Amino acid sequence: MIRIRRTVGAAAVLMSTLVPALPVAAHPAPALAVIGRLAYLTPAGVLDEVVVNADGSVSSPQQLGPVTVVAAPETVKVTDPVQSNDHTRIAWSEVISKPSAKYGELETGAVLVLLDTVTGESTTLRSEYAPLGFAGHRLVVSGASTKRFVASPTPHLVKVHDGDAYAVATYSKGIVDVASSVGKHNDSIETDRLRLTTFGGHHTLLHVYKVGTDYRSAAANVDLVSPDGKKLLVELGNHQDFEGLGPSSNYDTFSLGRSHARKQLGHYGTGSADWRMWQATFVGPSNQPWLAIHSGFEKNGTTYVVRGAIVRYAGGRWSRQLSRGIAVAGNQAGYVVVQGGTWDAVKNSPAGEYLPNPDGDAQLEGPGGSHALTGIEGTQFLWAG
Repeated sequence: MIRIRRTVGAAAVLMSTLVPALPVAAHPAPALAVIGRLAYLTPAGVLDEVVVNADGSVSSPQQLGPVTVVAAPETVKVTDPVQSNDHTRIAWSEVISKPSAKYGELETGAVLVLLDTVTGESTTLRSEYAPLGFAGHRLVVSGASTKRFVASPTPHLVKVHDGDAYAVATYSKGIVDVASSVGKHNDSIETDRLRLTTFGGHHTLLHVYKVGTDYRSAAANVDLVSPDGKKLLVELGNHQDFEGLGPSSNYDTFSLGRSHARKQLGHYGTGSADWRMWQATFVGPSNQPWLAIHSGFEKNGTTYVVRGAIVRYAGGRWSRQLSRGIAVAGNQAGYVVVQGGTWDAVKNSPAGEYLPNPDGDAQLEGPGGSHALTGIEGTQFLWAG
């Protein structure tokens, strides 16, 4: 090996005559660690996707939906995106609306969209049913009943025979559902049987809840099964718009292994805040629950407000991770996207609706610290990886 000491002046000229010129090796920039693809729903109802790196930088942006073409003055927005656990399928609903002098806009129809992320092919079906989740590669939708989306030979829906139960989540073999019956005693309003129901009609009872006069229920909203299929998160609370019946929701988890062990997680904050689950996700290999929650109506001067927050369950208790939070999504590598924002009243809404509104860039939290996802604002996020 020839060692060349840096020199100046004449010595440098002499050296150049004695040593052949060698090409200067460029130092390649270190490769960015790719976390995965992130699909996100914008406040305008567009479903976009980017590749996210560990330093928070993003690349390869593309628009996934809407795919429905409408003529003015109609508009179309994406709602309720879900994905399969192996990330090869994404589905969503596209809501078509027209302007309304009284309500701002009125829904005129809806379309189900199923996208194969490997081939890029999409299948659509005009339907008011909304995606609930995937059981393997099979899309489950909910509406007046629970149905499976069948893509071929022509797109159609097939009813899931669950005995008039209602579905709250999907798992690898079918749906998680609740079979309810009216209570016969003064201290019980109804009995809710939480079950695993296969598409073949086999039921496995997980737990029996007695819904008492505090109006808690076994599955007030959409519950969640972890991507590895090992854990079920169940919300115990009653959603009546944003007012709620009874105190803040409690939460249970169940093992979906042989034992079906139940763990009671309690609730976040005070019971009087009427905290309800808006979104749920599992983070890391231990499936730690994180939630985006919202409060009931709270009076602020002459108006009413709805608050949001991001919370997680760890060390036997719930703790707040972000105030004014409206959306959260985690993956098994331990990365979490959290979105700050507000819950804003929908103008002219006859039902007193509130909708989440981002107020800045989403944040990436993970093993490498916290990073802003510059230019990324969403009301819902889906990790692919």
